[in-house]
Amino acid sequence: MLPKKKEVDKRRFSNIKMDALKWLSHTQFHGANRLADKSIRWFWIPSMLFLFFLAVAHVIMNVDRYLQSPTHMLQMKTLHNKMSFPTVVICPEINFRTYKKQEFLAAIKYPSFINKTYAQKVLPQLAAFFSPDVPFDTKDLMNLEKLLQYNDLDVETAGQILTATCEEILIRCQWNQKDMNCSELFRMEITGDGFCCVFNGRSLRREMREKGVGNLEKYPPSWRTGLFGFTSGLLIAVNQTQRPLNIDLSYKWIALQASQHFVDTTINGTALNPGSEQWVTYYARSFLITEGARGLSANLRRCTMSDDGLSYFPTYKKRYCMVECEMANTVRLCHCVRMVHPRPKGVHYCDAQRMKCALYAKVALTTPESCRCPPTCDVNTNLFRTWSFKLDPTIKPLNRFYQGLNFSRVTIVRTFIQKREKITKQRWAYYTYLDLFSQLGGLFNMFFGCSILTILGLLQLSWRITSTWWFRIQEKVHRNKIAATKT
Repeated sequence: MLPKKKEVDKRRFSNIKMDALKWLSHTQFHGANRLADKSIRWFWIPSMLFLFFLAVAHVIMNVDRYLQSPTHMLQMKTLHNKMSFPTVVICPEINFRTYKKQEFLAAIKYPSFINKTYAQKVLPQLAAFFSPDVPFDTKDLMNLEKLLQYNDLDVETAGQILTATCEEILIRCQWNQKDMNCSELFRMEITGDGFCCVFNGRSLRREMREKGVGNLEKYPPSWRTGLFGFTSGLLIAVNQTQRPLNIDLSYKWIALQASQHFVDTTINGTALNPGSEQWVTYYARSFLITEGARGLSANLRRCTMSDDGLSYFPTYKKRYCMVECEMANTVRLCHCVRMVHPRPKGVHYCDAQRMKCALYAKVALTTPESCRCPPTCDVNTNLFRTWSFKLDPTIKPLNRFYQGLNFSRVTIVRTFIQKREKITKQRWAYYTYLDLFSQLGGLFNMFFGCSILTILGLLQLSWRITSTWWFRIQEKVHRNKIAATKT
């Protein structure tokens, strides 16, 4: 019986092998029919294995290139009849003005544990709530808070009283060669750097207080200009009568950002020098994204669409994302937010006891590893150049804007867009998912003449072999059970 059983198994294995070779000879696969021929199989097996591994290597390289850099940039130049004017931020000195402090100290009442002399000494530390550059002592800040509470004042109100107003900072203003009231152009806002005068900008902090979260417009009307060059834009005379007591805290500065920028972020600016005229030219490079690149996943694009929005900001920018990350860190570590941040519902501003904790929770833009904030796909990159000219008080000005100004105690600021030309960079996808599928099919077709039908044929062949082997194993198990029963 045993020899006969071995003979049957051998015959069945031979049938399976012949059946597989028969199917292989009819497969739509270049070179497959050669594998069925025993006389030339020795040549075709290593050749096809070599080509297969070569095709797989090309596929891996192609997919890796797609994953590493699925998009590329194209640069274009366009001319515009009108452009949105940038956001202009002019910030006063961080140190409170002397006469402001004297007026404030003369108007308030003092509790028994605080006298005027002590209050005058520690009052400059109140600016630490708005600027991280101001040194402070926690005990002094706590005493200042008690003094304000005794007079039914909060920190924000007191800071606004002590800070120079936009009417005091800005003496004269022109918009596109027309004299205008500076109060019509600028508005005092709390920015990421404290109290500043803002033109054509937005404050998320104020809008959240007025409208609530989720009710903010994405693209409100903005100031636009059809005039370009140094004779256009904003012309401002800035008051510089404040005596510089501290080089870091006693100077005014200016910063420009894209139109309708949220000023809740920290902005790098340029110091305004007394007795000079400073020109600030604004450039913008737009980044746009095509539909092909937009259709890629955020991980492949490595950027986020500006209209995606955030938890509080209605539009996405990396800076806005960093602010929200800093807010989340401060709430998590200190259970409060800094005075310059938008205040979420149910969260309080940090008091004096938590100020050091809040400063520790700050997120530096140079070390954003703790925050997942990818760059924006479609956004303006803001560039500006500055020039400074010394004002000569001996020369009589012809322009009436300069007349009557004490040149040693002002800074003239010109901010303008120099050219109608705008550089736009578009992000394009090298190929979409469908293109990638076609690329992979082309590679295998080049080496093997493969198609989807070929894959179906190979799957059918694999199924045929697997099912035959499985049937053989089941039959062998069944025979063993019968033999065991008989014994």
